[in-house]
Amino acid sequence: MKKKLLFIIPGLHMGGAEKALINLLKKLDEEQYDLHLWVFDPSGVLMPEVPQNVTIWHAGPQFTQFSKGLVRSTLYWLLRFQWLSVIYRLWFTWLSKRYPVNQAEQYSWKALRKFLAPPTTTFDVAIGFLEKTSIYACVDCISAPKKIGFIRVDYTFLNLDKTFDEAYFKQLDYLCANGTLSEGVLHREFPALSSRIRCVENVTFPETIWERSRAEQVIDPKEVSLVTVGRLEAQKGYFLALEACKILVERGIPVRWYIIGEGSERQKLEPQIAAYQLTHHFILVGRLENPYPYMQQCSVYVQTSLYEGKSNTVNEAKILRKPIVVTDFDVVFEQITSGVNGIIVAKQPEAIADALIEVLQSPELQQKLTDQLAQESQRYGKEIEQFTALLAP
Repeated sequence: MKKKLLFIIPGLHMGGAEKALINLLKKLDEEQYDLHLWVFDPSGVLMPEVPQNVTIWHAGPQFTQFSKGLVRSTLYWLLRFQWLSVIYRLWFTWLSKRYPVNQAEQYSWKALRKFLAPPTTTFDVAIGFLEKTSIYACVDCISAPKKIGFIRVDYTFLNLDKTFDEAYFKQLDYLCANGTLSEGVLHREFPALSSRIRCVENVTFPETIWERSRAEQVIDPKEVSLVTVGRLEAQKGYFLALEACKILVERGIPVRWYIIGEGSERQKLEPQIAAYQLTHHFILVGRLENPYPYMQQCSVYVQTSLYEGKSNTVNEAKILRKPIVVTDFDVVFEQITSGVNGIIVAKQPEAIADALIEVLQSPELQQKLTDQLAQESQRYGKEIEQFTALLAP
């Protein structure tokens, strides 16, 4: 009999965890597993990539109303005399404004769950595929004898209430990181749970990445081009990138830096880009379903994150054998050896700009980095083995 698996994720937008989930769903043997996906927001750009053999569960009509914003949702429930919904919506908003963003997601969970309609069946294994809400929903809302949660960034940078999380983590059979350094952080932060902590790396399809990278010509080969892929969120360090771009232009480097992604930082970045007169140099492309042509055609791939888990996009740039400049967030040392297969720099605009100039002006260094990436033997496929090992009785 097939083992029934439920994966839980808030949405399928263009993020590393979301792409990793799509790859995992595509790789799991449908002869062995009955696959289900509970996704709260069905509007994500990656939704069409969910394999047809996966049963999709949505969050229900109450969550749809909730997602329309405070005023519209509250008015809707007031007109229908749904007083509890009004109270929980106001409670959620108050908590969200009172605490820092990550803690707010923790403390507002009890209010949010009132608007979710969970799947109405029992599963063999339930998997919260992201930290915070996905794990809380896995524990509180799903009937399954085995439960697994994933933390996909360095936990120490999230500024979360550890006591709140530990109460949920204790109810999981496994707590997984996507890299050995992130796994070590979990062992250090939650020593009482060490026997349950595992490393399960993101699933990657090198052949697909190469194929999709050839889809179209998007960058003029004559350009000095940089590319960064990631959500427009504070953790990605885009203001470091913008300041570095300003330095490059001031030093006479006619760079065009393409930012692939969308998010809340756009409204902060756009006026600063205009103020620096970098509209034609620092380009917010937006969210793309296929960012790989940009990654493959750029001069250098750049990641200016303040913190990360094991970065999908850095791994993809390695697969495409691009010169890489990346900031020194802890987990990157698991992926890049500075001066060998990439360049690691301090989280400072000047350091980023200096490293980019060094790479851009040295064809020999570019060739050295790409040659090393071509020689690296990366064993893809072990990620599936790591994951399926968790499903054993």
